[in-house]
Amino acid sequence: RICISHMSRLQRQAHMTKKRNPSSKVFVYRNLVKALPWFSSVREKLDDARYSSWFLHFDTSKKPSAYHVPPCALENSTKCSIFYHDQEQTPEVPTPDKPHPDGKCTQGNCDCGFHPCGEYLFDHRNGSQLRQWIVDSLINGPAGLGDKNIDGFFIDDYWCSNLLCQRDPTIAGCPCDDPVQGPTEVEPHSQLDMGLSDEDVRDLTLAWNKTMEAAQRAILKSQGYTWSLIKNQENANASPEELKADSCFEQLREACNATSKWQNHPMLFGVQHNGSNMTQFNQDLAFFLLARGKYSWLGWGTWGMTWPFNAEPAHGELPPLPHGVPRPPQLDLDYGMPLEICHEEERGVFKRSWTKAEIQLDCNNFVAKIDMEELDYDKS
Repeated sequence: RICISHMSRLQRQAHMTKKRNPSSKVFVYRNLVKALPWFSSVREKLDDARYSSWFLHFDTSKKPSAYHVPPCALENSTKCSIFYHDQEQTPEVPTPDKPHPDGKCTQGNCDCGFHPCGEYLFDHRNGSQLRQWIVDSLINGPAGLGDKNIDGFFIDDYWCSNLLCQRDPTIAGCPCDDPVQGPTEVEPHSQLDMGLSDEDVRDLTLAWNKTMEAAQRAILKSQGYTWSLIKNQENANASPEELKADSCFEQLREACNATSKWQNHPMLFGVQHNGSNMTQFNQDLAFFLLARGKYSWLGWGTWGMTWPFNAEPAHGELPPLPHGVPRPPQLDLDYGMPLEICHEEERGVFKRSWTKAEIQLDCNNFVAKIDMEELDYDKS
């Protein structure tokens, strides 16, 4: 019997990446909201009745026909689960109604263990036992920071509570619109299907926050990192800082200050685009080289920062479309090391010297200039 195993594939990809570039930093995927059975360590707990309290259940006072998601596998009506799960972003057997699911199971069978494939949910109200297992296994385990080829995590999804947002609208994730209160990116009727009250959702949100705090502390203690520790990042996905023509002056005047966030914190930068067209790449690259501190990353300027090398029309819709965006060669050039922080040489004109390049961005005319020693490429 061969079960779907996402965890070992992530490790293999981390090993291959490190082998090609030992100095690279490799993050792998984790989800502390959803108990995804294609992770072998999670599947083992789902399949063990002793850990039933670690997972949220369907509301047994309702008939299964009243649920908004099927409790049984579509390809096998006898394979059912008491644990709540939906089929969003889940490997499935293709059907005439859904020929392109988010991952196609082969030979008409999806094997995620004893339970149907689906997005299950951790019950963080369980407390210290579940929390400690998450830290020891998902974070510090042999497929996590216990592997020398893994440096950190992309930790996905979050819990959101209307009651907490009403009390403090500034809480990260408020208002709860991804799609509704409860776990993010889950079928919007999950609260009803689990029979949870608003108070239950509040308690689950607070308990998840405790788990995230414990996980982040463990990551830092193990000399790892996760994107959500970067300044101004929160919850489910990375949101890059983007250069705007109408605020170019203000952004660079702030960045060219030795005490600014740009110089003292890890930062994410984004390339502006309209669809698959980069609209100001030279200015964005110059801004990155002018404003960046010691730890900075440049990526696609959208929520998630995923560079569309080969764009897909939707999750699982293969083969990829031909109009992906190639990686610009300027991103692979060696600009050397910065010799100074950026400065405003004349009103609205910002400069910075690197060991192999001179960087300039004129905010008056919104024109970038990158002069490199002995390297020839189109700087227009």
